[in-house]
Amino acid sequence: MIIKTLTKHDGEDYHQIRLEALYNNPDSYGTTYQEEATKTIDDFRDKIPVDNNFILGCYDDKKIIGIIAFHQESRIKTKHKAYIRSMYVKLEYRRQGIGELLLTELIVKAKATNEIEILLLDVVTSNVPAKQLYLSFGFKIYGIEKMAYKFNNQYQNIDYMSLQIK
Repeated sequence: MIIKTLTKHDGEDYHQIRLEALYNNPDSYGTTYQEEATKTIDDFRDKIPVDNNFILGCYDDKKIIGIIAFHQESRIKTKHKAYIRSMYVKLEYRRQGIGELLLTELIVKAKATNEIEILLLDVVTSNVPAKQLYLSFGFKIYGIEKMAYKFNNQYQNIDYMSLQIK
């Protein structure tokens, strides 16, 4: 397994895995497969950040099998915070430690920035495996948003979690 920071050259890989994530886990994300499926590979290339923000991809040989995104706040008063977004591991690779590898690498990179003091994320309350992973890393739930997502007339609550790294 290799974990690398995605670049614009990885647009096709990112396009493929992001659509798969939305298709396989529609309740877990704030956007839908239908919304993203109309976008081009160039649109996905444009979503791959540069500078302090990044998307990590985990590869098995040359096949992307997992992703996790990092976004640091840019305003002076909030630069000490960063958000973890869009984590996904392909179904056939789950429960093999891929999520732990991605999260560990993200935390290492976050600590290396020297500005980041706290990592924040949100997770659908019913996504127990993801919550257990985050809790095992020391994340704490600090709030719950009721009825945060509504899709197909069903509501999903969101747990907000944080991890102080400095």
